[in-house]
Amino acid sequence: MDDDPEYDELVRILEPYRRMRIETGPVPLSDEYLRMVEEVESAPENQSGADKTWVETVLRESREYFARVRR
Repeated sequence: MDDDPEYDELVRILEPYRRMRIETGPVPLSDEYLRMVEEVESAPENQSGADKTWVETVLRESREYFARVRR
């Protein structure tokens, strides 16, 4: 890539963005969002001991499906 002028130009254009520092910190969560999380977490199917074998079935079937997909 040392001899690619388009690559060099792209690196030059993106350099200021690479140096930018993005502030991170706590994400404010609304009361409505927290209520929805509580509602989902308290659902019977999300309790400890609930049957979650469907998750493994979905994952297995997804893997099998995508293994068969061709471009």
